[in-house]
Amino acid sequence: MTASTINKSRRQLVSIHEAFRTLEGDGFEVRRAIPSDAYEAIGPFIFLDQFGPIDVRPGEAKGASAHPHAGIETLTLLLEGSQTHKDSLGNTSSMLPGEVQWMRAGRGVVHDESPDEQLRREGGHVHGVQLWINMPKGTKHGEPAYRHVKASEIPTVTADEGRVVARLVAGSLGDLQGPIATSGAPFVVHASLRDGARAELPASSPAELGLYVMVGAVRVGGDERRLEAGQLGRLTAGDSLEIAATANSEILLVGGDPLDAPILRHGPFVMNSIDELERAVRDYHAGRMGRIAA
Repeated sequence: MTASTINKSRRQLVSIHEAFRTLEGDGFEVRRAIPSDAYEAIGPFIFLDQFGPIDVRPGEAKGASAHPHAGIETLTLLLEGSQTHKDSLGNTSSMLPGEVQWMRAGRGVVHDESPDEQLRREGGHVHGVQLWINMPKGTKHGEPAYRHVKASEIPTVTADEGRVVARLVAGSLGDLQGPIATSGAPFVVHASLRDGARAELPASSPAELGLYVMVGAVRVGGDERRLEAGQLGRLTAGDSLEIAATANSEILLVGGDPLDAPILRHGPFVMNSIDELERAVRDYHAGRMGRIAA
């Protein structure tokens, strides 16, 4: 991640958008940066919720108990805390800081994302992000699938004498490839930057790209405007991205190929037509998306 390895044009900041606060799951607060009134998606990403960072007291941790999805893929990055995943495919796994869970809902799956017993009992610090990746037209009724990615499977690069650490979850950075590869050419990088740190990242692969600030504040490409916590910046096309931190910061880069068809949303179901949405609702209520084993 040095200037000598990057050429052509730098991406620039086009516009800044404030995430809004809402309640999700069993009543925990999130900041939602995608979608917004100004855009429906960034690349294939049609949903970005940040939960935390927050300290929860013993007995107060909340999650998202059993609920369905169809027509999308979910991608959860846990930065702090711990949680347990269960689904109607029979998967059960415990998620720790630095780990990622990917689930293709396809024709329909039910899953439960809850704090683990230790977090419920003792409380602790919780922080993470959930993304939804839209499934392309004609594939939304595919077979569901699930993958748990350990922190050790995620490539890491550093810059500015270690003051910038970037984890490549999906897509490519130079010769590195992230562990999550699916339709829409998703690009996801989680980066930690110390106050005053600078980095230039190769960023030619995603057709569309956004930068979301989870903690702290950064500037992009010499622009005097600051992107602060809870804000998403939409970026121009280009081959690289220059970032400068003005505080200790945690950021998320998300992008990829634009949507291939109009989308229709109904809660946890995302399809391309009313008929498909109605089918998903019928399938769920008829039990065809399965149930989570007790």
